[in-house]
Amino acid sequence: MLNNLSIKRKLLIYNVLIQAFILIILSFSIYKTLHLSTLDKIETSLKVIVLDIVDDILDHKSDLLTMSFDEENEYKFKPLYIRLVEEKDSKIVNASYFPTSIPLSFDDIQKNVIHFKKYENFIVGQIKFLIEKKSYILQVATDYKVLNHTMEDLFYILIFIVPIILIFSIIGGNFLIYKSFAPVEKTLQDLKNINATNLSKRLEVLNKNDEISQLSQEINNLLERLEVSFEKINQFSSDASHELKTPLTIIRGEIEIALRKDRNSKEYKETLKVCMDEVLMIQQTIDDLLFLAKNENSMQNIKEDAYIDEITFDAIKELKAYAKLRNIKIESQIKDIFQIKGHSKLLKIAIKNILKNAISFSHENSSVLVKNYLENNHFIISIEDKGIGIAQEEQNKIFEKFYRTDKSRNKESGGTGLGMAIVEKIISSHKGKIKLKSSENVGTTVKLVFTKDL
Repeated sequence: MLNNLSIKRKLLIYNVLIQAFILIILSFSIYKTLHLSTLDKIETSLKVIVLDIVDDILDHKSDLLTMSFDEENEYKFKPLYIRLVEEKDSKIVNASYFPTSIPLSFDDIQKNVIHFKKYENFIVGQIKFLIEKKSYILQVATDYKVLNHTMEDLFYILIFIVPIILIFSIIGGNFLIYKSFAPVEKTLQDLKNINATNLSKRLEVLNKNDEISQLSQEINNLLERLEVSFEKINQFSSDASHELKTPLTIIRGEIEIALRKDRNSKEYKETLKVCMDEVLMIQQTIDDLLFLAKNENSMQNIKEDAYIDEITFDAIKELKAYAKLRNIKIESQIKDIFQIKGHSKLLKIAIKNILKNAISFSHENSSVLVKNYLENNHFIISIEDKGIGIAQEEQNKIFEKFYRTDKSRNKESGGTGLGMAIVEKIISSHKGKIKLKSSENVGTTVKLVFTKDL
């Protein structure tokens, strides 16, 4: 049943049950303690009265029959019942009004020792003593009225006080519970207002030391990660839609033209070749987009040693065939051997992208120079070509996705406009910098700069 209730309701019920249990235990303890304390007080008073009467009897032993017992007024202890009994014959020698329900039974009474016996409605203190070699028993009794009145008053007080305390406890507990859950409710309300269209909204964090604020901060961190993921998905969708539209339109146009009438095998082959080129372009674009959309963690947790000279040699080796097809010679000058903390595979992709661009846009029968060297406490990889160059106004735009310089907008370049965006992402994740120097129809030099402490 409790499982269907809210946490606030559950806490309130638990609070009431615990408080009620504590108050019942406390009330029972008070009741029992007061009962024992009052009973002990009565027995102590009876003990004092018994000893005082024995002293009076011993002082007036000749007047046992006529002496009067006025201790009730003397001690202001009411009611008080007194009788003196001769043990041998159980004969009552003298008595004030004494309840007949209390029997004349004196078993196991030691001499000069006060004993207490409890009957249904009375408590009796009695002592044995000798007068002229005769044993007498003095009995002093009182009923439980004092005790009963005291306990009855306490009972009514507890019956009155406990519900009041419980009511105030419920009100106080309810106030504390609702006050404590107010930030949680505000957090829930704020969360309801956050959806895929406004992931930039964040929860308010007032006090960084309490648990609710810490939870809100963690939720904000989660929202931030979700926002980044959504932005990547949206960017990927937008980029893919933008870049794939043109090749798909070309493919459709080629197919529609080929289907208008019967063609010979050469014409079909030409159409298929155009379609194949566009499909390869689509495939390369998708691969590049997926790379850019990949989780950042793969490039942020950089732990392995990356040997730059080896990576550079591998990149040159893999692109030699491509350079040969374009009649470009790749020259290398590896002056310094150094290493940084990074991802060898990703760094090779960055170097290959720059090197491929250098080869693609170099003038035929020219060369591309690749250098590794140490300068001013920095590790530098330099790739220099003798090509078409990049206009000054376009140099800051080449790292944008899908950007191509006007001179590079041709099928033979084979580019998707994403290569330099990929390079920029890889190098920045390694805390490096890219420096570009280019002149039109003279050539371009791209430098990758890494600090030596890495």
